[in-house]
Amino acid sequence: MTRPAHLVLARKYRPLKFAEVVEQATAVRALQNAALEDRIGSAYLFFGPRGVGKTTIARILARRINCTNPQQGEPCNQCESCKSIIDGRSLDVIEIDAASNRRIEDVRELRENVKFQPMNSKRKVYIIDEVHMLTTESFNALLKTLEEPPEHAAFVLATTELNKVPETILSRCQVFTFRKVPLHRVQEYLAEICRKENIEAESDALFWIARKGDGSVRDSLSFLEQAISFCGNKVTAEKVRELAGVYPLELFLELTGLLLDPSTPSQELATPVMEIFDQGGDLNRFIWDYLDHLRILRYIRSGVEDSDFLGIPGSQIQNIKSKALEFDPSRISLIFDEIHGLLTTAFFLKLRNSYESRILIEMELLKIHDRLKKPSVSGLLSKIQKLSVSLAGQDPKRSSEELLADLDNAPDEKVASGPNSSAQQQRPAANPGNPPAQPEKQSHTTSPGQGNDSIPIENELQKQFLGTMVDPDSVPNEPDE
Repeated sequence: MTRPAHLVLARKYRPLKFAEVVEQATAVRALQNAALEDRIGSAYLFFGPRGVGKTTIARILARRINCTNPQQGEPCNQCESCKSIIDGRSLDVIEIDAASNRRIEDVRELRENVKFQPMNSKRKVYIIDEVHMLTTESFNALLKTLEEPPEHAAFVLATTELNKVPETILSRCQVFTFRKVPLHRVQEYLAEICRKENIEAESDALFWIARKGDGSVRDSLSFLEQAISFCGNKVTAEKVRELAGVYPLELFLELTGLLLDPSTPSQELATPVMEIFDQGGDLNRFIWDYLDHLRILRYIRSGVEDSDFLGIPGSQIQNIKSKALEFDPSRISLIFDEIHGLLTTAFFLKLRNSYESRILIEMELLKIHDRLKKPSVSGLLSKIQKLSVSLAGQDPKRSSEELLADLDNAPDEKVASGPNSSAQQQRPAANPGNPPAQPEKQSHTTSPGQGNDSIPIENELQKQFLGTMVDPDSVPNEPDE
């Protein structure tokens, strides 16, 4: 006995009733009410991204219009009319792909056929998919039919590019906007499908599948089918990430840490890029994913932990959160700007192969690393301000070198100047020929006749870091807690 052909999940679980549609409540409610009140329009236009249910709802509407035993706002799916439409053998529900039937001759044929009465149904329903692909002449030929269609005909147009549909067509249709399905809702739907199929799937694995679908239920189901083929009956997050080509979180965290560490050798910066190149990975995808990681890092550093908004599972948010506190937000933004500029450069250069991309990326990382070695102005001003505030409680007999060392070793100053940089490293060595200042002469103000041997500590710090003096009154005060 011949086994029946395998039916892919996207077709097997295609909704047959309005209630089964994932999201799209606005269009569903309006169409159900129109059916209940017998106010079905002559022309509808469904606009939205791919795979969110435009054609599916058009078919459900066609069945509800012609159903001989409707169940309130739903088709029964049991009568001969419903079954013939489900099986695709109804002569009164005509689906047209405008991408391959876009000529004016095709529309003229439609205009001639729409005049004939339906053969076995109440009304003829024309479903025109990707209607924006019609030529200007075809739209003009269709215009009069949409404006004054026969009473026995209804049109449902579907498109992903509303801007390409003429206003004259839009004005004659009821337009419904379909939106992407939220990530968590797709994840819940996939979990329900896995239970029906007796597939064991990790929550994080379904998250990455839903993210791969990018708000499209159909695309998510197609990738779930691929993941089941790859993983078997146990779908794990690790294998799904491998299948989807998602780079590991640790790779990006390591790269960010290397960039922010002034002591990182140049060769270590190039190591992640070289490994991806050797494995045949897509370097352009790597850069885009790194930009996304920097965005996530910046938001988590600001306290955002919404999994749907960030686009990563909750388990990874906690992993990033533990590392994010070590990174200066302003420097994360600087890295983002530089990497984004790298993409712009790569676009204009029209790189022909991955080796050219590798050279460009490696040199850009070296440039970013060199730039991050320099102390930031905000970090220096923060140091000066904190030192000025702390002087009141310091021992006046302590030397300026000891105060600077304490400032450099302070835990909250690690972010401002990098993990391994310090004021002492930036400061030139003291001249051994000059005698050290007397402890009793270290004061906050310069005594008359003392000369340069008793420079205030904050002025000394300014001079060593900035090469000039800054008026203390111009240094911004810290905001009150």
